[in-house]
Amino acid sequence: MKIKSLIISFLLFLFCLTNNSFSKTLPPGTGTTADVPSNLLIMLDVSGSMGWRMSTAQSAMYPMQSTTDSSGNIFISQYANYGVKKFNYADAKVDTTWGNSGAHKDNTQKKCRVYYNYGSSKIHNGVIYVPSFYDNKIRMIRESDGECLGSISTGRITGFDIHTIGGNAHLFAIHSGGVYTRNLSNNASRTCSHGNIDLLRYTYAMATNGNHLYTYYTRRSTHKIARFNLAANGNNYCPQTNNYTTTSINLGGVYGMTAHPSNAGELYLLSYTNSKLYKVTVSSNGTSHTLNWQKGTRRYNGTSSASALYFYYPLGLHFDDTNTRLIASGYNSSTVELLDSNGDWIKTIGGSPTTRMKAAHEAIKAIVTDSDLTSGVDFGLGIWSSGSSGFSSWSGNKTTGSSSPCTRFNCLKVQVHKDGAARINQIISSISASGGTDANAFMKIAQQYYNHSISPVDKNSPCQKSYVIVIGDGDWYNHNKAIQKATALKNQGIKTFAVAFGTGISSSGLRNFNKLAAAGGTTQAIQAPTAASLKTQLKSAISQIIASKLSFSAPAITATLNSSGSLYQAQFDYVQNQEWTGTIKRTAINSKGIIDTTDSGNWSAVDRLPAPSSRKIWTTLSGKDYKSYNWNNFVDSNNTELENLFTMTKEAIQDYHRLTDNDDGSTNNKRCRSASGVEDGTDDDVKGLINFIRGVDYFDYDADCNLTETRAKPMGDIYHSQLVVVGKPSAETSFTSIYQESYWRKTKMYETFAQAKINRKETIYAGSNSGVLHAIDGETGREVWGFLPPFVASQMPRVINPRLNEISPVAKGGSNAVYGVDGSPVQHDIFFKSPHDSAARWHTVLFVPYGRGGSGFSVLDVTDRDKPEHLVSIYNSIIENRVFRMDYASNLFTYDYIGTQYALSESMEAIKAGDEFFKDPDNVSLTCNDTGNTSCFKSNIWTFKVPNTLTRNDIIVYEDGVDITSSVTVAPSGGDLSITFNKQLSFDACVQSSTTQTCPDPKTNSPIGLSIKPGSVGTGTTDPKWNYSMLGETWSEPRMFRMPNNGAGDTNVLDDINVAVMGAGFGTQFSGTGNGILVINLQDETDFGKLELVVPIEDTASSDIINSVPASVSLITADTGRGADYSGGIVYASDLEGKISKVNLTNLSNDKNNNKSLTFNPSNGKVDITTLFKAGATKANGRYMYYPMDVAIGKTTNNLWLFAGTGDSQRLNDKSSSTDNLLIGIQDPDYPFYAEVATPGNADDISDCKDTTNDKTGNNCPTSNNRGWYIKLKNYGKATAEPTVNNGLVYFPTYTPSGSPDKCALGNAFICVADDECGTHTAYLPKSSNAEQAGSECRYVGKGILSKIVFFAGKYFANISGTAATGNPAKDLVSADAATGEVQTYRKSWRENF
Repeated sequence: MKIKSLIISFLLFLFCLTNNSFSKTLPPGTGTTADVPSNLLIMLDVSGSMGWRMSTAQSAMYPMQSTTDSSGNIFISQYANYGVKKFNYADAKVDTTWGNSGAHKDNTQKKCRVYYNYGSSKIHNGVIYVPSFYDNKIRMIRESDGECLGSISTGRITGFDIHTIGGNAHLFAIHSGGVYTRNLSNNASRTCSHGNIDLLRYTYAMATNGNHLYTYYTRRSTHKIARFNLAANGNNYCPQTNNYTTTSINLGGVYGMTAHPSNAGELYLLSYTNSKLYKVTVSSNGTSHTLNWQKGTRRYNGTSSASALYFYYPLGLHFDDTNTRLIASGYNSSTVELLDSNGDWIKTIGGSPTTRMKAAHEAIKAIVTDSDLTSGVDFGLGIWSSGSSGFSSWSGNKTTGSSSPCTRFNCLKVQVHKDGAARINQIISSISASGGTDANAFMKIAQQYYNHSISPVDKNSPCQKSYVIVIGDGDWYNHNKAIQKATALKNQGIKTFAVAFGTGISSSGLRNFNKLAAAGGTTQAIQAPTAASLKTQLKSAISQIIASKLSFSAPAITATLNSSGSLYQAQFDYVQNQEWTGTIKRTAINSKGIIDTTDSGNWSAVDRLPAPSSRKIWTTLSGKDYKSYNWNNFVDSNNTELENLFTMTKEAIQDYHRLTDNDDGSTNNKRCRSASGVEDGTDDDVKGLINFIRGVDYFDYDADCNLTETRAKPMGDIYHSQLVVVGKPSAETSFTSIYQESYWRKTKMYETFAQAKINRKETIYAGSNSGVLHAIDGETGREVWGFLPPFVASQMPRVINPRLNEISPVAKGGSNAVYGVDGSPVQHDIFFKSPHDSAARWHTVLFVPYGRGGSGFSVLDVTDRDKPEHLVSIYNSIIENRVFRMDYASNLFTYDYIGTQYALSESMEAIKAGDEFFKDPDNVSLTCNDTGNTSCFKSNIWTFKVPNTLTRNDIIVYEDGVDITSSVTVAPSGGDLSITFNKQLSFDACVQSSTTQTCPDPKTNSPIGLSIKPGSVGTGTTDPKWNYSMLGETWSEPRMFRMPNNGAGDTNVLDDINVAVMGAGFGTQFSGTGNGILVINLQDETDFGKLELVVPIEDTASSDIINSVPASVSLITADTGRGADYSGGIVYASDLEGKISKVNLTNLSNDKNNNKSLTFNPSNGKVDITTLFKAGATKANGRYMYYPMDVAIGKTTNNLWLFAGTGDSQRLNDKSSSTDNLLIGIQDPDYPFYAEVATPGNADDISDCKDTTNDKTGNNCPTSNNRGWYIKLKNYGKATAEPTVNNGLVYFPTYTPSGSPDKCALGNAFICVADDECGTHTAYLPKSSNAEQAGSECRYVGKGILSKIVFFAGKYFANISGTAATGNPAKDLVSADAATGEVQTYRKSWRENF
């Protein structure tokens, strides 16, 4: 394939005389054709088996008891008849070589069925002894392979142990008929009498220690530990019912009890009712005890860590004698906690089981909320199961309307269109499982929709691609009809992907999936056996869809002019189905802006990148400290630990290279089977991914099957990440006010620090989409080191796409191009005591947002560039509802928060129905009622595990996508929430393939979904310091400054705190995510990176846009704002709804006119916020504010002016008739102070501004009575980057889609110029002679998308992603003389952060 190099360069200059510093970001752009989104219709299987729990995934199905082998591997006895499952200790994964894919299950002949294990389990001489309560048996399972060895008949066992006494191992089992005991050396056995002693008869907790048998008894008001002497009785030992002692202790209901193997009287008890672990030492006479400690907190979905141990009604407890560990079985959390003998957490194994439907919900939500995918794809959704009703019409609104026919079995739920992703995310949780599997159903809907008059397919736009993705979980009928329709669609250019989801699909069924994929033009089916692999592989498939249509590059080319005369530029090449390759180039430049391309000091970083084995790449890795590895712990010898990092956020490692055929019989992944290191499974792929990131050609780009050679261009693309150059410290120390940060520097001897670091080598820091933050020596261009942030590493498995390992039509390899470190690092010198230090000192801190690489950031200390230190990393997993934190010492902490969407299948009643069915599928009653004892629940009252403090105002209830909230009532139910509907709903858990009974067909599962509104009580993390649940994709660059720790009226500047302020991020389709401003602590030694403040910004009801704050904020401080005599800063923020908000983070006591006392107080979270302006943005008019504002002080008004442009950057070529974008100038007459202006509801809008669209003379200049001015863009125009103020004029880069019916035709780039204070809109720049110039006062500059405009030496420069018009210096560079005027701007401090 011919690689089209689209390296686009431009200059970013630091003009010292005017203290202006400018940076640029190029939005998604085009090269030869327009960026037309692909059409993608997801057809989701809703057959009954989609309600089946995925018990064979990496989860534990309600662990009841656990035991361990000598290596510490864990054998978990699961709930009901789910059998015993083996997990390896080292990687916490299921050992799929043991038993049946890791689980011993024997349900057919019931020879070794484990049916409720209440009484522990133990291993002796290679045999696992497991009580089966309802079978009255002790099952014997071979430890080595999971084979059934037989059973021992007993009663219903409630207490069990194996203990060495008298030199032999003895088995003890308490049951209703007595105490069964067996000498395991000679198999002599007997049943000892329990003497009608309740302490033996009614216990569910037992342990043995020394010559004693202990029980815990609780009944009514009696709570005791009893100790029975064990006395010889023939070849056995029995507890002496006439020789026992007790000690009273109330620990609630205890099912888990074990003893230390050698310390007499030392017991551990796990309380089910209290959700706590206790250590108790019983006295030598057995009549008293000492409670040594108690640990654990009850939390639903709590994730344990080194700092917190969580249980949720746990059950069994085991002591691993060999490794001195406690193993606590979390029955209701579906996890097993591994602890040391002091009860301190080591690791967690297992995880909550999920239904296939729930996993599909989460995978689809992950797709439609990923900006990387939604920017290039329009999504739609259909459901299918029984019958073939097809599609005939659509009624109502395109987004919220409905199709006909539409049943709960087959329906086009969401049309394919630009707002389809948001609608899918809104309604997906209300889709439930019902019906059979008719293949004709999904293809009939797809074919009839794509051929309908409302089809999204544009026949005039040949570059547009259209697809169907069919997700199914089993065998289907009407296969031939589906093949015919898939073939017909392929012949129309519409391809079909087939996704085989879950396990249990027959070989013939899998062949049908492959035949469908082949007929649909996508070669072979995608196999996704687990929930994680479904999410990862769907993202891979859609990334492949986007790559197939790309014929352009969208680089964010940045350049920095430093004091030594070096121009640094980031550039990259686009390569289809490979990692996009990048570099940083150094070019000599003089003070007049003349570039010297022949200078001997010029270099390109990719050419000087060390060999993969010589690079120093590091990350935060528990147990593998980067310092002890000399900043090079990201190596394949640490593959076990790195795999845990890769899969931390539930991305799956896929099997790319194999020795043998794939499970479906395909052979493409064994193409390189002779290569060194290739093996079946994913162990080789983990190492391969590590080495690929280091620069090795593991995915065989050159098709030679040499998987250890260096790639031709091993540096990833630098896309949106701006370069930052860090050399010797040079911050200002001269001050005129104690409120300036320069005063603080002076008091803390900053000059001494600067002098000590005067020889610090200039280093360029930039993030690349290989996942690495690069530190490049500014003189030599050689990479000093690369840092892989831990939570970027957890996204890197998305690189692997086994489908790109191809054997036809030509043999070749490939991978997905993903976002890695895509945000712009920002540097600041801060005085604080680092957690790595013993005393406070000056540090150079580098704050690294992940940008489109994820909703997180990392903070590094680069004071010594050769020995960087990690301070903190934060990541918000929106799909998992979990905040991750990695501290300075590589300790991982997690903080859960409740989800925002729930299906009826997640109600307590539906879960209970599923439990009843799987408990005994052949005999369970299939009757639908509200008893809770059948496999089908029917009632008008349903309970959800969400905070019981929620009211009806906090939730939205959907029935089949329709809001029915007003018809329900809400009430607490214990700690949960009960919802009463105005009719009976039903949920049927019967799965035909699991029972000999006949399940109802079709099922009548009610299509109910529950959505919780953001900001409701109890919806964040329980620890407010780490409540980053609002954090979206971190597009915003942080602004670092010092903030008064006591807020309003705080005059002590010496105890101000170092913080970063930033927009909460791009929230994709999640309401509440990203919708605010975050203030982050950058000095707390213990909790560095904690949240100081969360400032929510209202998501207004008048706009249908899901609001968030992706753009960088503007910050005014005493250092940067003329007349700003206060500590802290004033923050201006724009949001997607087109609002401009002003936030007070200063020590001001009163507003500008002393009319109001200000309330800002970090300690209680109070802030002052007001709305200056609203653009009235809706999805229809497209007035999104994606880009930062520029800010200036007007010479005439002396007011602060904010400038912004609107436009949907995700859909630049949209030509909807309602599109109506603006270029805006808004004044703040209260600057530099704060004053309450308005709420979002009554804020000024364009009616309070002057329309200067056609004002060429300045006659319509706004007065002090106007909020500002606006210009309407014509012909569906949109702003494509932030504006730039220069010499009294504002320059807006804009884009106008082509007027051709062919959406693939490239649109036009213009520079629109307006007077900064009057908004006068005339041809300040000479008009182009091109035909495209006609009718516009803006200057036509070429075809494609224009970047931010920068200035130097009286000229403007901008990058264009298509072709520049005639007269420009290069085909990809726009430049000409700038117009004249006068203005003062405040940008240097924002870019360089003081």
